[in-house]
Amino acid sequence: MLTTRQSGAVKRNEKVMDVRDPPAANAAFYTEHARPGSVLLMGGNNVVHFRLRVAQSHLRRDLLPSFWSLAGLVVSKTAFLTVPIGSPLQPDSVPQTNAIQECAIADFDDPKRFPNIALLSFADRAGVIVDNARRLRGQRGAIDLPHLLVPWLAFAWGVGTSGNPLLQNLGMPAAGMIETAFGMAGIELTPGVASATSCPEAIWQSALWWHEYYERTASVQMTGAAAGDTGTDAMAKRPEGRYVTRQPAAAVTTEEGAPKPAPPAARATASRRRKR
Repeated sequence: MLTTRQSGAVKRNEKVMDVRDPPAANAAFYTEHARPGSVLLMGGNNVVHFRLRVAQSHLRRDLLPSFWSLAGLVVSKTAFLTVPIGSPLQPDSVPQTNAIQECAIADFDDPKRFPNIALLSFADRAGVIVDNARRLRGQRGAIDLPHLLVPWLAFAWGVGTSGNPLLQNLGMPAAGMIETAFGMAGIELTPGVASATSCPEAIWQSALWWHEYYERTASVQMTGAAAGDTGTDAMAKRPEGRYVTRQPAAAVTTEEGAPKPAPPAARATASRRRKR
């Protein structure tokens, strides 16, 4: 099990709200709610995303899979920064970009492939956090994202005896990138877990249950601002956001029209027929 801290909050954050009647496509939801510096969470349903969702169950009290398998940092109404595990990962660009890619939300538009989506805001004046994330492309000494990416790829692909990286204190790379960008602005993104084990579920739990912590952080920052802050730094606030969970229970689904794998018995029968 992972070492975690429990929030003292007695009720979940009411400013993180479920959208009961969401747009038909993810891009429309994103365009409506995205602000630079907000955190994007998505949950996919292919095999890789299923495994990532299950891996994060150790951060949940009920041990159920997470809703989320991908985290990103919003940079515009059409794009976000992330470190993909699987498609659309561009291996050739990893060394020179510290594995950070700018992705178009249009590539994640299909709710059949990505049924869950959330947009969460943890800070005002959050543009500086985007600037921090962009700088991390050339600051591998601040956080070595390929070092996190490789074991997660091995786990997602089922390579050898590769276990759950979270249990080895290796967080998911995109969440680590976002955590570091917030940390450079003086904001702790996941107070319930060590920053080394940051992941989408940890960010989600922070938004839901650590709102009182963020209010205290904001109060301290406001005191500092009164003492002479220039007004250019990001300011923590009680998290707020919107989310859609079309697939609360993690499952693998095939795309419409794609051939489904035959059960083992059927494959064996087909093999014997070919040999005859």
